[in-house]
Amino acid sequence: MIHAETDASLPLAVDGIDKRYRGGVHANRNITLSAQRGEMLGILGPNGAGKTTLVRQITTELLPTSGSIRVFGVDVAADPVSAKNLMGIVPQEAQLFEMLTVRETLRIFGKMRGLPSADARRRADELISDLRLNEHGDVTTVKLSGGLKRRVMVGIAAIARPGLVVLDEPTTGLDPQSRRDMWGLMREYKSRGATILMTTHYMEEAEALCDRVGIISEGRLLALDTVDNLKSSQGFDFKITYSANGDGASTRTMYGKDDRELVERARAEGIRQFSLTRTTLEDVYLALTDTDTPNT
Repeated sequence: MIHAETDASLPLAVDGIDKRYRGGVHANRNITLSAQRGEMLGILGPNGAGKTTLVRQITTELLPTSGSIRVFGVDVAADPVSAKNLMGIVPQEAQLFEMLTVRETLRIFGKMRGLPSADARRRADELISDLRLNEHGDVTTVKLSGGLKRRVMVGIAAIARPGLVVLDEPTTGLDPQSRRDMWGLMREYKSRGATILMTTHYMEEAEALCDRVGIISEGRLLALDTVDNLKSSQGFDFKITYSANGDGASTRTMYGKDDRELVERARAEGIRQFSLTRTTLEDVYLALTDTDTPNT
């Protein structure tokens, strides 16, 4: 087994994590990965793939059955309080205190993270500006839209300027504009030096945001690399889509590294009408998780 680095400088080092629930459900199977400083690392997979279980072990909510997790060198199982203090966390499902204003919410969480009252007040004001919540600072959170509530959650995660921010499907349920706004916030925090670990089941989100992407299916980490390297490793730089029987009722796909060679191959097989495009992360994902996906 190849072990993840455990250097204390690494924001995150996951080494051989297994999680088996009572009843026999095997949610994570021997997952090893690490995150570098200033990196946005995406964990991609469908609902039920084991992404949230992995995150909940990283954030100390669940104990792994075996393996280890370190955050800046701190073992999350042995010292969960210290590890959690090094992270900012945006869970998939969380409730705000509905009768508190945005400003009050951020101040309270600042104090909970150990900031003196004056510092918590200043930090709350900074975050309201950073998160573009100026018009909503004195509005109770119950009156906020889903997208604005997610911004407040990001503010809570960022209140103590953590080196590692963990976001579990941060844009699920958001409308397209709110999702783009959230992307902007994540890019901004990354530009300031934060390491971001995010889970998502949106292929285009992972491709647009992440320096590297890990693909999880049925609890296993199938691949972890940059999107370009994932494509190259599968021979998936280009694809040709064509009708299998000429009537458009069913389509097939051919993949290849070189567009000209791929076109010549299609013509050699008698295919005359087709569409040639660059591949996406979704193509790689399907190739890794679906044995029926053609790759030649």
